[in-house]
Amino acid sequence: MSTTSSRGFRRERFTDADGSGYTAIFTSEYGGSGFASDTEVAAGTRYEYSVIGDDDLSLRTMDASGGRRSGVIGPRDDHVVFWLTRGHLEMHFADRTRVVLPGAPYIASASEAYRFESEDTLYNGVHVADRFLRSVGRELGFLLPDGPLLFDQQDDVVARREPLRRLIRELGPALLDDRVRGPMRTALNRRLAVVVLDTFPLRNRGDDVPLASRLRDAIRFIEEHARERPAVGTIADAVGLRERGLQDVFLRTLGKTPSRFLRDQRLDGVRSELLRTADPGRVTEIAQAWGFTNGGRFAAAYRDRFEESPGATVRAVHAAAPGSETPSPRLRRALAFIDAHAAEPLTVAGIARAVGLQPRRLQQLFERELGTTPMARVRAVRAGSDRSVRKRTQPDEMRVDP
Repeated sequence: MSTTSSRGFRRERFTDADGSGYTAIFTSEYGGSGFASDTEVAAGTRYEYSVIGDDDLSLRTMDASGGRRSGVIGPRDDHVVFWLTRGHLEMHFADRTRVVLPGAPYIASASEAYRFESEDTLYNGVHVADRFLRSVGRELGFLLPDGPLLFDQQDDVVARREPLRRLIRELGPALLDDRVRGPMRTALNRRLAVVVLDTFPLRNRGDDVPLASRLRDAIRFIEEHARERPAVGTIADAVGLRERGLQDVFLRTLGKTPSRFLRDQRLDGVRSELLRTADPGRVTEIAQAWGFTNGGRFAAAYRDRFEESPGATVRAVHAAAPGSETPSPRLRRALAFIDAHAAEPLTVAGIARAVGLQPRRLQQLFERELGTTPMARVRAVRAGSDRSVRKRTQPDEMRVDP
């Protein structure tokens, strides 16, 4: 175990190799009890647990490889937002059971106890102290219940935008820097706490509509009406917010204004149609249908978002196989599937199954017709959807980004 500590700041790392007990960590960090494992002494079983942060907020990772583990997580002083990048987790509450799979974020409210069963998991989490979250909420004017803070899960329309992970990527170098303490770290912690409050709906609010639900509705409204290019005021009215409030929540959670988000949605719409069209000559027509009337500005915006020209998209997608005068239909379907599902956890096997191919055959089609691989294409589409995310790196020591 390696540790540094000052005024509540922690940097700790526990591993099976240094003799740290998994049960002790589970008990001290999660109020756990009744821990059991069928792999406690099994060959090949490994775990590594890392913590960095202070009493207000900390980033954590747990890599627990091999076998199943179970136990009871008790009420805690902090709320935990986490996501898996590997494995399987079941959470059994008094009134419900939740199965957590890799990819989607999940929040465990501080006051709720639950029994868990996990298998071969790689876990990344943000722990936010209840008192700190309440303090930030009061500063923002949130309507908070007198009793426990209980959160609902993010709606899928918000979750696929990954607002918290986007911000962690942005702040990562500073959050992982031992020298960042005191007021500076508190300011960083506050930004993360704000996104938690903005994107996870609070229960027990009476007739008040949580801001997280208004954000969800705003994103959905923009997605559904992007062709119509609604004004910011129209979007705000549709979800019951003032323009300034809408601007603030978009900047805090998504790192862009509603107008920029709308423009990106229109560009995404153009790209989606280009991936399906059989006629490269329709680029201008499709762009104009999405409200891009200036060809030069459209081309520049498209290249900035996707790192290729509209024409290059059409040529790449519809490149014909050697000896054939027509594009490969299966390849077109695979590309369209990737474009539609890039925000989800994808595998070669999953893409192949969606288009009716064996994984090996899918690999061959990509290599022969596009000179690339299916997963390389997935990465390119994800990068194009948010270049700012791609350019920010997260140190390996804390794997807070899957």
